[in-house]
Amino acid sequence: MADDTGTVSRIIQLLCCCAEQETWGVTELAQRLELPRSTTHRLLNLCRAQGFIDTDGRGQYGPGMALYRLAGRLSVQMPLRRIALPLLTEFTQQFGEVSLLTVVDRSALKTFFAAKAEPSAPMRYVIETNTLAPLGWGATGRAILAYMTDAEIAEVIRRAEPSPGSGQSLDAKELRASLARIRAEGYAITQRQRTSEGTGIAVPFFDAAGQVAGDVGVTVPAFRFRQRSKAIFVRALAGMAAKISEALGSAHWISIANRPLKAAHRALRLDLDQSAAKSSGHNS
Repeated sequence: MADDTGTVSRIIQLLCCCAEQETWGVTELAQRLELPRSTTHRLLNLCRAQGFIDTDGRGQYGPGMALYRLAGRLSVQMPLRRIALPLLTEFTQQFGEVSLLTVVDRSALKTFFAAKAEPSAPMRYVIETNTLAPLGWGATGRAILAYMTDAEIAEVIRRAEPSPGSGQSLDAKELRASLARIRAEGYAITQRQRTSEGTGIAVPFFDAAGQVAGDVGVTVPAFRFRQRSKAIFVRALAGMAAKISEALGSAHWISIANRPLKAAHRALRLDLDQSAAKSSGHNS
């Protein structure tokens, strides 16, 4: 990992490690940074002096309060987050499901959830923001990967990272077929790939250069997902993605065919009402 001998470069790499994993032992971190243990310990002490790294006193190191404060300020200032969060909140209030803003890190060929809106009802699984995840799995990853370059797709296939949800191995043929279908339909839908209990749907958005920059998505517990509600979710997500693309200065966004949706919308409304009634009954 260490391809620069400068102290500043090494400290940046160290802080990036602490953003990916909550705690590190000195030996483990030294191996990750490809540095001597003594050098890693010196870098940790430099960061501790400024409050960017903290220790539990038992040899484990992690982010300090200064790093959390900096990350929080930058998170609030992130333009995409400011643009998308009101849209996510409106979506979740309307449909009662978790909505997500996913951003691609092209240099790492990874994605992360930059923002989310959650319903008041408790979730069966935890969705972490700002944690890097592979592009080859889940609707939120594949909706982005489908619009990346052939070289980037080939590299994701070469890495063959397993499913975060099930540990399943990546199948290159299945992935390529999935990406072709996403490009043809304009959205991605997957089941139990990122989590063992969820169905995900996502629609990509694009930047001013016309490159895919991320997507907006919804995750629905598998037991509650109904196929007839898919069209409603896709249309709503496509509308959000178009607004974000436009705000980013892009002339390109996914256009979802205008199909008759009244019956589907009534069915989805019925599903939501029944789900709310069950939840109310369990809580009473």
